Amino acid sequence: MPTALTTTDSQRSPTRAAERTARLRGRRLAAPIGAVVGLAGLLAVQATVQRQPGFLVSRPALLYLTMLWWALGLITATLLVLAAPRRLALTLLLAATVAIHAMALTSGPRLSDDLYRYAWDGKVQAAGIDPYRYGPLDPELTRVRDDWLFPDSAGCTPDHPRPHCTRLNYPRAHTIYPPVAQAYFTAVHVLPGPPREHKLQLYASLTSLALVGLLMSMLAARGRDPRLAAFYALTPLAGLDVGSDAHVDVLGALLALGAIAVLTPRHAGPSDRAAVTEVAATTSPSRRRAWLAGALLGAAVAVKLYPVLLLPAVAGRGRHCRPISLLCAAGAVIGLAYLPHVLAVGTGVLGFLPQYLNVEGYDQGSRFLLLAGLGVHGAAAKAVAVGALAAVTVAVLRADPHRVPVERAALWLVGTAFLTATPAQPWYGILLAALAVLAGRLEWLAVTAAAYPLYISLFTDLPGDAWTLRVSSYAIAAAIVLAAALTRSVRRGRVLAPGSPTV
Repeated sequence: MPTALTTTDSQRSPTRAAERTARLRGRRLAAPIGAVVGLAGLLAVQATVQRQPGFLVSRPALLYLTMLWWALGLITATLLVLAAPRRLALTLLLAATVAIHAMALTSGPRLSDDLYRYAWDGKVQAAGIDPYRYGPLDPELTRVRDDWLFPDSAGCTPDHPRPHCTRLNYPRAHTIYPPVAQAYFTAVHVLPGPPREHKLQLYASLTSLALVGLLMSMLAARGRDPRLAAFYALTPLAGLDVGSDAHVDVLGALLALGAIAVLTPRHAGPSDRAAVTEVAATTSPSRRRAWLAGALLGAAVAVKLYPVLLLPAVAGRGRHCRPISLLCAAGAVIGLAYLPHVLAVGTGVLGFLPQYLNVEGYDQGSRFLLLAGLGVHGAAAKAVAVGALAAVTVAVLRADPHRVPVERAALWLVGTAFLTATPAQPWYGILLAALAVLAGRLEWLAVTAAAYPLYISLFTDLPGDAWTLRVSSYAIAAAIVLAAALTRSVRRGRVLAPGSPTV
């Protein structure tokens, strides 16, 4: 009798194995097919977005389409990570990334008109004029104007400009963009390319493709799947804010991640924690590496100021780098970038920045939406925001660099700034999204997506209470981040509990 049972079991085992193999093959086949369908849906949504009216539209459909893009992008990215064979999935990802940016070149900007200011600043500098010296409506720049940026140049008088006489926003204001961004605008102006806004879109898209490539390289160097870069490449951040609107923030993100790549060239796989600790303990970048990383980070700060938040993360890694060399290099690049403009216009290099902080509500403390939802306003909100960021900075400086890699420490700082300052501009989230992908903390993508309802509600009549929508958007994102952190903490506690199985 036992022999009969054994024979039956031996006959069933190949059958069960075949069934499991068939199910596995079905799943592997379903993932790439689903990814292809998702990519087709993404391109369809992008085409629909581009058929909407231009920047500052007044249709609620734009918000619904943008959030649909987010959902499809995240689902498709997940399917690409699960798809097999891996080479096919990588090919699909790269093809989709190129297709998204190519489609963006077929229309003008969608959510923002900032690229027109980029084009103007580059044109002014190419004419030999310091971009911080004059505002676009100043008579000294009349000879620089063209019919594209100033359709009604005669109506653009400094005192009473006619509506729509120029495509530039804040035409009375001096530029707000730091000097490395200005150098980029000038380079785009003199380099060959398609006409008008498509030229800026092209070079922004090329920079975005470089960011995707850098993300894939850094993920592979850390023993992680390079296809995770899809969680940036397939989102509206890449296709809409960079591809269509050509925001220079992508250059700042590329330089900032380049600094992290220089500091952390190689890591062991995530499944071998002991090996990670050993590599981290024995790897000590040279002074030359620290200088290069500092120079890249300084250049990122001189593109957009907020990458300065990464300084405590990259300089506070203890034995991982030489913090003095890194900080000196960053300061030297920032100082040298600003020096010729300071000599030319003095404090005028601040441009529109003080007024911008007032327009955005940071001077009054009204921009801090999550704090306002908790009843904290005005000076108290500013104090709480500064205190929260200071507390996280101290935590980063005291964190064990063997357990908290530089990209995760940077994510803590940038993420805290976003949750306290709650910016309205979605394109600020490019750096945050790149750090989230690199650090393996994808829940922070919810924070980058939260800016879209806030921004679009500023110029669109959406159903319901706009204030509630804005606060709840960031509140939901914060809840997602908190839930993910608590879940991860509970799982880690179970693994480390006495008598529990080890990983």
